[in-house]
Amino acid sequence: MKNIANFFTITSILALSNVGFAQSTDTKIKNLRFGVKLTPSINWYKPEGKIMEPNGAVIKFGGGLIIENQLSKIISIQTGLQVDLDGGKLKYNNGGYNTPNSNTVSYYYNNTDEVISKYGSRPTDASGAAMYDLDNTHLQINERKFSVTYLTIPLILKMKTKEIGLFTYYGAIGLNNSFRWKAYATDKVVSLDAASYGTESTKTKINITKDYNLYNCSLNLGGGTEINLAGSTSLIVGLNYNLGFTNVLKKDSDYLERRVNNSVNLSKTTQMPQSIKSNAVVLTVGVLF
Repeated sequence: MKNIANFFTITSILALSNVGFAQSTDTKIKNLRFGVKLTPSINWYKPEGKIMEPNGAVIKFGGGLIIENQLSKIISIQTGLQVDLDGGKLKYNNGGYNTPNSNTVSYYYNNTDEVISKYGSRPTDASGAAMYDLDNTHLQINERKFSVTYLTIPLILKMKTKEIGLFTYYGAIGLNNSFRWKAYATDKVVSLDAASYGTESTKTKINITKDYNLYNCSLNLGGGTEINLAGSTSLIVGLNYNLGFTNVLKKDSDYLERRVNNSVNLSKTTQMPQSIKSNAVVLTVGVLF
């Protein structure tokens, strides 16, 4: 996967360099086109391991600017800047906090500030267990809905047919280079504190930005059609599949803890390991000038 990503990145940079050189000796401005697009999408997360599992897809939206450099009559390089809303739903397979040979994923929620406490930030007793206090509630997380905003710079190789009437058909392959802006979660949880044990609740708008990796890369495959409106102005309608290459979350969570019980109900607590790839089917509707 990394080799494929590196190949497309290098190829796209070289192609863009060649286009810039060619345009310095060619005054045909029609080789450079600009546009705008909207990108409604269906997004889902694919986790690795047995602790987390997919729990459905979410509908997201995005959009931005298109810059297209024409290398020949049938091949172009496309880039730009766009805002992408991404996310997914996961279920955590908890076996019971006091059940032998089971996992429990949890966190401490600061009721005063309405934020998740960082892993290891709370005082512990002589056994190493976090001490109870009124400001923090110990919560087992059962389900989470992720919502993250990215700034994306695509590098796309676009291959198209000659005009067939008003229509031109194209195929596209390349990379989406996405940089995390902000991220939030909605959690379905149950209390593990003695005073409120078993009480279910939903926590919304939890800021988990720092639990996301800054950079996310995905393979962009798709195709569509350009419909000529007038002169060089065309309507674009396309469908793309984004296949995630990189882990969207940090390898070890800054907030979630994993408790592992052994056969005699002794436990060990560590940062929750996370490996999740993002996938999406994206509809593109836009205009190129």
